[in-house]
Amino acid sequence: MSESQQMTMERNVEEMYHNSLEWQSEVSLWKQEMKFFQKMLDTYTSNCLSVEQKQRLSHFQNLLIYYDGELLDQFKQQSRRHAKYLAHQLEENESFNLDEYQQKFGGLSSHLSAFATEYRRYKKDFFGLMEELIDQSVVKMNKTELTDSE
Repeated sequence: MSESQQMTMERNVEEMYHNSLEWQSEVSLWKQEMKFFQKMLDTYTSNCLSVEQKQRLSHFQNLLIYYDGELLDQFKQQSRRHAKYLAHQLEENESFNLDEYQQKFGGLSSHLSAFATEYRRYKKDFFGLMEELIDQSVVKMNKTELTDSE
């Protein structure tokens, strides 16, 4: 490998390493958001009135359990291994074995990207349901206040 090819490969490995650190940060943020979503579910579950809302709530709860309890932990472990592998490559200044890399980490980026798209859709739908439940809660509180003041 020529010196310029080696330098290009090192830059690519460094870029992949930084991408891996960004993935770890993103996964940590997602996990933090999941904790907040669980608190919202716990707070507003009692405001579910319709069967349809209860079904949606159950769906969100199941996804939340799967995402937070399983999928995000897998992503976190994979991205840590990825960063560690690349850091070792950079430290040892070894020639980069693309086949080995693809075997170990091929698809990680596309899996994270696909999840990010799915998660954005989840949040949009989740916030829609939460807005309904919060509005119902406000109406319920207003009715209670009117009844109490009479």
